[in-house]
Amino acid sequence: MNREFLHKITILGCLFLLITSSSGTDNGFQTPEQYAQIVQEHFANEEWEAGKELLEEGLQKYPNVSDLEWLMGKYWFHEKNYDQSRYHLVKAIDDNYNNVNAKHLLVDVEDITENYSSAICYVNELLEVNPYWRGLWRRKIELYRKQNNDVEADRLLKRINQIYPNDTILRKDYIYSMEVGYQQMKKGGNRKEAIEKLTELIKVSPQNEEYYLDIINLHLQEGNREAALGWSSNGLAAIPGSGALIVKRASILSELARYPEALVFIREQMRRNNSPAIRRMYNDLLMEAARAEKQRDPYVLYGMAYEGGNKNKEALDYLLNTSVTRGYTDDALFYIREAKKQYGNNDKGILYKEYMLYRQMNEDDLAYSTLKKMYEMYPDDYDITLAMSAQHMKKAEKLMELGLYAEALPHVLFVSQKHIDNDMNGAAWEKALSCYINMKRYNEALATLDTITLHFPDYENGTLKRAFILDKMDKTEEALQLYLSAIEQSDEDMRIFYVIGYEELAVPYIKKCMEAGATKKAYEESVKLISLNPSSDLGLRYAINSSGLLGKYDEFEKYTAQGINYYPEEPFYQAKRATVLERDKRYEASLEFLKPILNKYPSNKEIIGAFSQSSEYRALQLTKAKEPEKALAVLDTALLYDSQNKSLKYTKGVVYEANRQADSAYYYQKFYEPSIMEYRSFQRHLSGLRSMMLKNEIALTYLRARYGEEDIITSVATAEYTRKGQKNSYTGRLNYAGRSGSASDSMEAEEQTPGGVGIQVQGEWTHHFSPKWSLTANAAFATKYFPDITADVALRHYLKNDWEIGAHVGYRRVAAYTKRYEWNDEFFAGGTGDNGYLFTGWNESKTNLLTVGGELAKTIEVVRLNTKIDMHFFNSNFYYNAQIGAKYFPANDGKTNINAMASIGSAPETAVLDYALPGSFSHTNTMVGLGGQYMVSPNITIGLMGTWNTYYNQTNTVRGTSPSNQIESISTRYKNLYNIYAQVYISF
Repeated sequence: MNREFLHKITILGCLFLLITSSSGTDNGFQTPEQYAQIVQEHFANEEWEAGKELLEEGLQKYPNVSDLEWLMGKYWFHEKNYDQSRYHLVKAIDDNYNNVNAKHLLVDVEDITENYSSAICYVNELLEVNPYWRGLWRRKIELYRKQNNDVEADRLLKRINQIYPNDTILRKDYIYSMEVGYQQMKKGGNRKEAIEKLTELIKVSPQNEEYYLDIINLHLQEGNREAALGWSSNGLAAIPGSGALIVKRASILSELARYPEALVFIREQMRRNNSPAIRRMYNDLLMEAARAEKQRDPYVLYGMAYEGGNKNKEALDYLLNTSVTRGYTDDALFYIREAKKQYGNNDKGILYKEYMLYRQMNEDDLAYSTLKKMYEMYPDDYDITLAMSAQHMKKAEKLMELGLYAEALPHVLFVSQKHIDNDMNGAAWEKALSCYINMKRYNEALATLDTITLHFPDYENGTLKRAFILDKMDKTEEALQLYLSAIEQSDEDMRIFYVIGYEELAVPYIKKCMEAGATKKAYEESVKLISLNPSSDLGLRYAINSSGLLGKYDEFEKYTAQGINYYPEEPFYQAKRATVLERDKRYEASLEFLKPILNKYPSNKEIIGAFSQSSEYRALQLTKAKEPEKALAVLDTALLYDSQNKSLKYTKGVVYEANRQADSAYYYQKFYEPSIMEYRSFQRHLSGLRSMMLKNEIALTYLRARYGEEDIITSVATAEYTRKGQKNSYTGRLNYAGRSGSASDSMEAEEQTPGGVGIQVQGEWTHHFSPKWSLTANAAFATKYFPDITADVALRHYLKNDWEIGAHVGYRRVAAYTKRYEWNDEFFAGGTGDNGYLFTGWNESKTNLLTVGGELAKTIEVVRLNTKIDMHFFNSNFYYNAQIGAKYFPANDGKTNINAMASIGSAPETAVLDYALPGSFSHTNTMVGLGGQYMVSPNITIGLMGTWNTYYNQTNTVRGTSPSNQIESISTRYKNLYNIYAQVYISF
């Protein structure tokens, strides 16, 4: 016994330990995302081993999940085990090709392990997702350099710099690349190539003093001192007052023994830069000039000889050439005039020297005039034509800078037609192309572009320019097709540039289509753009908006999900996600989705607008579900963020109206701004609300009834007062009826009731337990005609979507009248009469009438339909009456209506009994009616209703010629009764 007990205890303990141990190792994580989140927190806190242990557990439960494999790769990368890291990162990409984090880390792994080609491949894959990531472009260039592929790196860097000319980082990289290139060329002794590279560098960075000094030194090493002097001038023009350039130019002039020129130059520069070094150099030059003067300058000697009268060719040529070379402008102008006197005004050599002198003097107009004269005289001279072309290019550049493209065009066309220098000719064609484009002469621009691509096959911008021109010619579709063809035929790098160009044209074109109402075309172009660049922000936005307008809701949802995938933090896509939920009428889900986003971006108009719209829809949904308190809470939350939203305020008024809070409804609905077409209807609705706000109402009703075949009129008058509240309404009602007739024997046989007056006093109470339930109870007491006692209780339930159901029970103590006949003793047989019985009065009987019934109603916008059935229990028999009705509210004031109704049954409708009108049981009773009410003002409403009742009628009579010969008879027939109800309601 004890052993068995111990054995059972042991087994239960083992089971307990097994259960607790298994539950203890579960960590409570249910999804891969939970594992990933906790592991990242461990890694962020440098808890690598703890993170790895949890990660291994997650991979056992969820093998090959991309984010878990990426984190394992990240762990091994931290441990510098790159093979293991690569293994897991590749598995991460196999599971999710778009795992950007894994690809970024693979780039680092392949970079460290010197697998540069693989690293470049992963960079290309990342660029497919985000072609605008400039950091990736720089990484790709860096990998090319590590691969020793400087040519490809430089080519890519130059191209990127052209696409992003305002990117300072790319510009620095480009300058650094060229700087390294020219330094290598200089070290290798390739001075000419270094000079070309420096020339290009100076164009890009004209403010760099070091570049000018280097190019000057290279020209000096080449023995070209004049070029060195020219670059010193260019440098000082770009960097006025540069001490290093001032010293350099003065040194060159000193080496050329051009001391006077050097001294004049330094004196001019000392006005800008009077540093001690420059003053010291000036003093040194003065000493050198003084020493040189001792050796007698030939220029001075020739000048003295020429002034002395020896004006031979040798002296004049020397003086002219030297003065021009040394920059002695006054002397040079004098000797040019002297030379023209001796050799004539049209001497080619003299004119060319004059042209060069004017250029040195920066007298561009005089230089051009002289050059033009030479060109007209010697049009086939290569140097003159080349110089003339350079002048035209210079003029064209200045005119284009001023936006005078029409004036610049003849100058560039002159150069393009001469074919003197290939580089200058290409530049001229490009400027001509630019002029035509800016002048909007697009056909000439296309012809020019054809010429450029024909003569310059390596021209890289042909596709971009052609597409640009076609777009300007309103041939955007053709331009986009041109890009598509180029994309299909391009390599990987060029494809990205063409895609960028395609997007730059496609986005404005799509916008233009949207503005023109060509929504279908805009949608098609958006889809094409997204197929080329799935991460195009504007492409996705237009695809979403156009698909929504076209009713393509599946595409709308698809592109919204795609936008959230690429831009998870972008409010636009989050707002559209809310729209997707709204379309499915999941307004509550939309609000739950938007709330955390709204907390993050509390001032974002798109998110606020989406939240407001979802709140409005949700509030209306709750209102239809008869939950106004919840609806108001939803709207109040939305108004915290969007307090000036008039639509929200109006909707809040609608909710208050549904909850019978007319004063609040009126206040908030006033914020609505109706259109011109809506204005009268809206003002009518506000009048209706003002009427609902009035707590007191007096109703006066007059009923006039007439038989169809007899001119007998029956009337009932009603006066009532109602005190209305939000929860309770109280009504006191007084009914008055008068009947023609007498108890004498002069009454007609057809009369069924005695004459007289009847009054009924009634009280009624209506209570709203909640927006979904209400109760109405009334009780009445009468003297005659009306039921002696009346009591009714009705319970009504308001369902969602404007359905109503109701049940009611009622009791009535009704009176029935029969004629009483007695024998006339004065009657004698054989006389003139044939009836000896006289009508002597009425026999009255009291009967209990119990009524049970139900009602169903539905409101569809401005129409309310209802059906009702009453079951009566009378004299131990069962009777029924079924009714249908419809009300149309055309005026939007809640009161004005047109009302139609009909009923049929073995008993009359309850109103016939309540208004003391004739009717009968056990035979078919029918009724049709039509009427309406009109709100004259918020205080007065009038109504008119007509009904036509057809009912079964029977009359009892007694006839006979002797007491023993009594003959009782009952005449039966159907009669028509026409009723008119006139109503006046006074509210205050």
